[in-house]
Amino acid sequence: MSTEKNRWVEAVTKLIKLTQEGELKWTVEEPPASFSKRPDAGVEVVFLSTHGDKRLRLYEKRFQEESIHFDQDEWLPVQVVEWKKMIVLEFVDEIGNSLWAFPAVNALNDLVSAVQYQVAGVRDFLADLLAAS
Repeated sequence: MSTEKNRWVEAVTKLIKLTQEGELKWTVEEPPASFSKRPDAGVEVVFLSTHGDKRLRLYEKRFQEESIHFDQDEWLPVQVVEWKKMIVLEFVDEIGNSLWAFPAVNALNDLVSAVQYQVAGVRDFLADLLAAS
């Protein structure tokens, strides 16, 4: 099991490296309408790229999760609603249908950061800013 998880971490780490080196280019797109059908979940932005013959879609999904906590003073159950987030990396077809999602690994957080850095043009901005007199 851990060997399988290590392979996914290695795969995501490779995507991070390719993104940082500019070999893997990402674009920004509006999330599909189906992503915003639920009021307790949502996606703000979607990143797309192609590696070989595979189309990749990456996004951060925010959702509400309900849980029960106990009031420490009265020891009564209290329902608590919290916003959580999950990073999703998946294969999609030509029209954006999800085909398969990568397992959740912590390295996906770093991939999102690398992709955001790339699409925002941070490297070029810093170079221009620091080169100006």
